[in-house]
Amino acid sequence: AKDGSCDGNFECGHAQIGEVSGPSCVGGVSCYDAYAQSITNSSCTGLLACYNVLAQSITDSSCIGEQACRSLVSYYGETPNVSSGSCVGYRACYYAGFYGVLGPSISASCKGDNSCHYAGFYFYGYIPDAYNSGSVGDLVGSCNGDSACKELGFFYGSVGNVMNGCNGDGTCQSVAYEATQSVSAIVDCCNAPDGFCAGVESNDGLVAADPTCKAGVNLADTLALIEEESESDTSPFTEKQLCYGKTAVENTVASLSKGHSTAAVRYGVNKAFEDLGCDDKSDSEICIFLNDALEILQL
Repeated sequence: AKDGSCDGNFECGHAQIGEVSGPSCVGGVSCYDAYAQSITNSSCTGLLACYNVLAQSITDSSCIGEQACRSLVSYYGETPNVSSGSCVGYRACYYAGFYGVLGPSISASCKGDNSCHYAGFYFYGYIPDAYNSGSVGDLVGSCNGDSACKELGFFYGSVGNVMNGCNGDGTCQSVAYEATQSVSAIVDCCNAPDGFCAGVESNDGLVAADPTCKAGVNLADTLALIEEESESDTSPFTEKQLCYGKTAVENTVASLSKGHSTAAVRYGVNKAFEDLGCDDKSDSEICIFLNDALEILQL
């Protein structure tokens, strides 16, 4: 710890500090239960700002505000990397990755009071394991607004990556918060004022609330199917087709979430279609999903 870091009431708390500088952890009961590895650039400032943090890396003026990172520590899976001014506001990350799985990245996300709400939270009182925990992917440019992501992966639910989605007060309430519920991805949708996704607990519910979500859902499901095909001994796809197709779909999801041009998204979907040889595999679920994505995106 250096540069005036951990400067406040109780200072570095129960810390085993790796590197805290900036200044960072400045405020009452400063780093609290911190076991830090690099909290930098004026991060974790405010009363109880880091709370139960077990940080891998918190940078770029993140975790700013009273109880901003709240229970960011994760007892199952890795603690998410928080960057690009994320988790800013009263209890912004709230229960973040506490008993569930979250991340590994929170970037430019969770800005607003209680903005990430329960995030990857697992229902308290039990020991989590691979089958009994909430699960949430990366949060990138998402969950910005008061209570924006509300329940997210609460109580065993599963949510994939949220990329440029759920921006606006209360936009994604109750997202996949029970064991039987899952959402593949929320990509470039459910953004206020038109994409209010309250009550959503499944892919069907997500698309019903905001039809523009279907492209991201389809592409996320396509990636999952490619993974399954990669492990199959009877796949109609070659190893090379699956490898190239997966890369093309991943690039397309990134283009979609970043608001790239229609031409860029078209290129990605068409490249995946061609790399997988979908012209002669029209009955494949992967190829059907790619066709649907083209129609949904009106390419």
